[in-house]
Amino acid sequence: MGTPRRIALIDIARTSALCAMVIFHFTYDLEMFGFAPRGTMASREWVVFAWVIAGSFIFLSGVSLVLAVQDGPIQPRKYIKRLAMLGLAALAVTAGTYVSMGNAFVRFGILHLMFAASILGLLVLRRPFWLTGLLGGAILAIPYATNWPFLGSANWLWLGKSTQLPPMVDYAPLIPWLGIFLLGMAAAQLAARLGLWGEVAGSIDADTRWAKIASWPGQHSLAIYLIHQPVLFGSVYAARLVSG
Repeated sequence: MGTPRRIALIDIARTSALCAMVIFHFTYDLEMFGFAPRGTMASREWVVFAWVIAGSFIFLSGVSLVLAVQDGPIQPRKYIKRLAMLGLAALAVTAGTYVSMGNAFVRFGILHLMFAASILGLLVLRRPFWLTGLLGGAILAIPYATNWPFLGSANWLWLGKSTQLPPMVDYAPLIPWLGIFLLGMAAAQLAARLGLWGEVAGSIDADTRWAKIASWPGQHSLAIYLIHQPVLFGSVYAARLVSG
C-alpha cells in the first residue's frame, strides 16, 4: 500500500525545528545589536542548540528523500524542481550574506549541504537500510578517525576537512553532516521495510484543525527559512534605532 506523500508527524517535526531556529536567530540578532550580553551565542549551550537544529533539518531531509519514492519511482520533474529551488535558495543565501556580512558570508551552509546530499543520497536510495546507516555512521566518524593535510586549504571547506576556515555565519560541510542525512534515509528505509509508514501516517489525523495549523510551517519550510532572518534582523535593527 502506498504511503501518503505528506505525513503530518513529519511536517510537525519540521515545524518544531523551524520554531527552534527562529529562537536561535532571534537571540543571535539580540546579541548583535546589544540587547543580549556579548558572547551569549558562543556559549556551549547555544552551540549545541544550533547543532541540534541543523541536525534535525538534515535528518528530516533524508527521511523525505526516501518518502518521495514510497509510492513508486522518483518523479524526475518534481525532483529536479525541488533540487533547483534548493540550489537557487543556497545561492540567494550566499549572495544575501555577502552583502550583509561581508567576508563572513555563507560559503557552504545548510542549504548547500541539502542540495549536495539530495544528489548523493540517490546513490543509496534503493540500498538496504543497514548499508545506508553504516555509510552515514562512517561519515560521522571521519573527523575523529582521519587527518588529511592535503585537504586543509580553504578550497576544500565544502568537504569539511579544511584547516583554513574563514569566518562564516553558517557552515555545514559534507563531513560530518552528510552522515546525518544518510542516517535519516536509513531510518526511513527501515520504517519502510517494517511497514511502519502507514502507522506513522495515521498517528496524527492530518484533517484536524490543530494538525493543519501545526503542519503548515513545516510544509513551507524553505520559504520560512529564507524569509524569517531578514524579518527578525530588520525588526531588531529597527528596535535598536528606536531605543537609541
